[in-house]
Amino acid sequence: MKKSLLLLAALVLISAFASALAQNGEGPPKVLAITREEIKPGMMPAHNRHSAAFVGIFNKLQTRNYRIAMVPVAGNENEVLYVTPCDSFAEVENVFADTEKKMAGASGPVKAQLAWLEKEAPDLHSAMRDMLLTYRSELSFNPGVDIPKMRYFAITTIRVRPGHDAQYSDYVQKLVNVARQKAKADNLHIAVFQVLSGAPGGTYMAFRPLRSLAEMDDPIGMRVRAAMGDDQRKDADKAAGEAIISSETATYMFAPRMSYVPKEMAAGDPAFWNPKPEPPPRPRPKKRAAKAVAPPPPTE
Repeated sequence: MKKSLLLLAALVLISAFASALAQNGEGPPKVLAITREEIKPGMMPAHNRHSAAFVGIFNKLQTRNYRIAMVPVAGNENEVLYVTPCDSFAEVENVFADTEKKMAGASGPVKAQLAWLEKEAPDLHSAMRDMLLTYRSELSFNPGVDIPKMRYFAITTIRVRPGHDAQYSDYVQKLVNVARQKAKADNLHIAVFQVLSGAPGGTYMAFRPLRSLAEMDDPIGMRVRAAMGDDQRKDADKAAGEAIISSETATYMFAPRMSYVPKEMAAGDPAFWNPKPEPPPRPRPKKRAAKAVAPPPPTE
C-alpha cells in the first residue's frame, strides 16, 4: 500500500484533558509529554495493578501530573502509553518538579507504598522511553472532539527524511487536508505533534480519537484519495515517497484505572473515568499437610 494511503487513513487528534477545552473548541494542548513503557511478557496484569496504585498515590498527594493511560488493541501487546498535556514546556517542568517534591515528602503508609512500588518496577518493565512533543496546528484537521466520551486513540508515528520537513508539511496542507475538505470527512478529527526530544529527528505523531472501533468501518482514506484529481494523486504519491521514510499505526484503548485526570474531565463521563477500584487479590488458602498415617502392624 502506498505511504500516502497509510497516512490518509491514520492521521489523528488529541485534545486537552479538561472538559472545557475538549468541548469549547479551544483545541489540543500545545505540548505533550509521553511515556512509553515496555512491559515484560506475562507481566501486564501485575503492571496494571502497579500503575493503578500510583494513581491512588497521585490522588492522595493531589499532584498535577494528569495523564491518559492506554493499552494496545492493535500493536505491541506488551506496551503501555501515558500522555500528559501542558500549555508549555515550562509547565511540563513545573508539573514534574511539583510531583517529585510531593512524592519525596510523602510519609507514613504512602511513603512505604512508594518504596514498595519502586522496588517492584524493575520486575515489570523491560524498557521505558519519554518524549516531548509540540503541537503542529497547520498539519491538523478538524481538531474539535469531546475527549471524555472517547474510548480509543489510533496513533500514527511518521518518520520524515532529513531535510524534507517542508515537503511533508506541504503534502499534508496542500494535498491531504484539501482533499479531506472536498471529501467532507467531517467525522475525522486530527492533530499532529512533532517530537522535539526522545525520538529520532523528523518524527511526528498523530492521534485519531474513536468512540468505537466501528468508526474504522468507514474507509475515510479511500474517500479522501478518491476526492483527489489524477494530478493530485500523482503529486501526493510523489511527495509521500520522497518525504516519508515510514509510517506505523497502532490503536490503543483508554485505561481509566491507570489514568489520572482532572475532576472536570472525569465529570464528562464519570461512570467510565471513575471506575470502582479492583478488590485486592485474595490470598490462597494454605494447603494443610496430610497427617502421617501409621503403617499397619506386620503380619506373622
